[in-house]
Amino acid sequence: MGTSDIVGELIVLQGIDLEILKVNEELECLKQELSTLALEVEELTAKEVQLRDQTGEAEQRVQRFQRSVNAGRETLKRLEMRVTAVANMQQHFAVKSETDTARRNLRAAEDEQLSAMQDAETARLGLMEVVGDLAQAKEVLASRGTEVGNQRSELEGQLEAHITSREEQEGQIEMNTLRLYRSVSAKRSDSALAAIVEGPVDGVCGRCYTTVPKQRRADIRSGRSLALCEGCGVILHAEMTDA
Repeated sequence: MGTSDIVGELIVLQGIDLEILKVNEELECLKQELSTLALEVEELTAKEVQLRDQTGEAEQRVQRFQRSVNAGRETLKRLEMRVTAVANMQQHFAVKSETDTARRNLRAAEDEQLSAMQDAETARLGLMEVVGDLAQAKEVLASRGTEVGNQRSELEGQLEAHITSREEQEGQIEMNTLRLYRSVSAKRSDSALAAIVEGPVDGVCGRCYTTVPKQRRADIRSGRSLALCEGCGVILHAEMTDA
């Protein structure tokens, strides 16, 4: 097999490899998309639990302060009744002082109860919003999950076909040449091959434009050997011409 034939087979192999890379990237994108959607559901679920706890704690505070308010009102009522029944001014002032203290305590308890009620309402509204967002996120995940499953099945079928084609193509290439190609392609994300571009004076690598020595160009064009670019390390070949 001449060098031009070998290069042709490598170009075909590279095309298959690029298709495999493309399919794998698409599969990874689908995986990441589902992962992002699942993470959103997970975060909203955790937030729902947190807000339910906050709502429960706030409602318990409301009930606790309600008991304090009720007790304060009873105390104030009892003291106000005592004021009218005292026998002298000394007792009157003592009961009045207790009454004033009871009023202050009652106002403080009512303020704390109002604050707790506001906290409970805020938590309930936040919970309602999160519950709605969570339901929507779950719906999107379920719907998109079905679509992604179908797309993934199709891509996996394409991938299997490409892998089979690659194995068949590799079977047509001499082992040392295949090892060289694999070694070069493993280090690159783009093409592992580049044609020598003939310039006015010298030929250069079609990838990085490093000058290719005259003797090496002659060897490559004659088909005596494959060579690597001294600049970027790709496999050099003579420019392909249409038959």
